[in-house]
Amino acid sequence: MLLDEPLSNLDAKLRLRMRGELKRLQMELGITSIYVTHDQVEAMTMADRIAVMNLGVLQAYGPPDQLYDHPETMFVASFIGSPPMSFLKMAFEESEGRFYLRGKGLNLRIPDEKGHLAKRNGPPNEVIMGIRPEDIAIVGEGDVRGEVYVVGPLGREDLVTFHLEDEEVRF
Repeated sequence: MLLDEPLSNLDAKLRLRMRGELKRLQMELGITSIYVTHDQVEAMTMADRIAVMNLGVLQAYGPPDQLYDHPETMFVASFIGSPPMSFLKMAFEESEGRFYLRGKGLNLRIPDEKGHLAKRNGPPNEVIMGIRPEDIAIVGEGDVRGEVYVVGPLGREDLVTFHLEDEEVRF
């Protein structure tokens, strides 16, 4: 069965109900289905396997959790997840036997085993760090200099947009 964006014109409540209904029918009837969507939440909730395409080129293929937890490209990392992963340009540095990622308004200590591994592999001076919003916690201590730009209430949680100079992080 081929479904090409079958829910795109439905309101949010009906769309949610129909996602569940389509998944239930597919499983109950044992039908192999290809479901085309631009809505990554739809893909994550309905699929056993996801093929992520960009400009007609296959970027990744695998189970939803694998694509979310271990994206192979920045495109996949930014596409899978809502809100999307934030990316920051960072410098890899070693100082007094400890390893750090340093960027605009942000200095992070890297665990020794990760730092040694990166050093053995000849790290570039500049790296891009990707971080998912749910992996960020405000604990009151640390070396972060930035500005809370906007707070958007989502019900049981808030989406915070934070500016680190000209970089933006959402959590």
